[in-house]
Amino acid sequence: MAIGPPGAGKSTHALEWSTRLLEVNNRPGMSEAVVWRGSTSRSEWVPLAPWATVCLPASCGVEARLESTNSAGSRSVALEDVVREVRYYEDPRDLFENHVQPGKFHVVYPDPQMRGCQEVYEDCPYEYELEFSDGDPVQHWWTAAVLARVHSGPYHFFVSFIIDEIGDVIPQEASKDAYSSYEKILLFRDTYADARKFGVSVFGYGHSDVDFHEKVKRKVRWRITMNGTANPTRASQVVGVGNVPMNTDLTSHLKTGKCVMWTEQRFCYPLAWGDIPKPTDEELRVRLVPRVPKDPADADAASREDERDARSPATTRGRVTDPRKRRWTTSRRRRTGVGGR
Repeated sequence: MAIGPPGAGKSTHALEWSTRLLEVNNRPGMSEAVVWRGSTSRSEWVPLAPWATVCLPASCGVEARLESTNSAGSRSVALEDVVREVRYYEDPRDLFENHVQPGKFHVVYPDPQMRGCQEVYEDCPYEYELEFSDGDPVQHWWTAAVLARVHSGPYHFFVSFIIDEIGDVIPQEASKDAYSSYEKILLFRDTYADARKFGVSVFGYGHSDVDFHEKVKRKVRWRITMNGTANPTRASQVVGVGNVPMNTDLTSHLKTGKCVMWTEQRFCYPLAWGDIPKPTDEELRVRLVPRVPKDPADADAASREDERDARSPATTRGRVTDPRKRRWTTSRRRRTGVGGR
């Protein structure tokens, strides 16, 4: 888990960490995939867009826009024009069995309708009074996604989850509400504890140590304190830690792009990384619009439309283009059907 104030370079560190995981852990006899948590409110992954495989829920339509802070306003853009590949998954198991591939950087957007999440939970060894259903906070999908990879595989390659703003996924304030938010924190904790032996790593980034839930923090072994904030010097300052190897403040005065990485036994200081520039000054916003009608009266019409689109020659599961030809321009092409454009 990496903790630091805004502007400390957390997202850039996450991008650098992603590239190093793919560089070091893909060689004869070993392979790894990176899964970046996609969010409709932010797109810090854009510097790696030419190499990114974006995975979207097949049940949703997609609206992508580039937003500018100047008078230019915003404009529509086709994701297929700016990323390496776009793929559409049915549920968490389908995502890992058919779409996440070793050696690739994936940006995954969660399914707001939670399709297949309850089935994943019912097949796992953990037992809590909870249910995944349409209407749950979309962040709950990530608990089911990590659970699916840990207990359903596939296991022939490693998977690293990069979860920026980890407090959104496992918030400290989670309660026993109508969505079983607290119980899903416990489920995430149990899954996290088993993840390593199944070839799964979870790397979280946040602004403050108090943002993400203490039940999970007690299972964390490796930590990062970013520049601009004081590293702990006593075990009592960090939940779940029995010893802190630093006896003085090393990080408060570090420049952006530096940090200290530490465990209970030792620390690395300073750890540094460079900037990764974006291909545009505009901000990418991706909006998901569920296609599956909530009104049962509309289901038959939607089913007939999906069958017609599935027979269309334009329907594909993904498209790869030359990263050198990636362009941040408006496209008039439109996707049709569950997996087409």
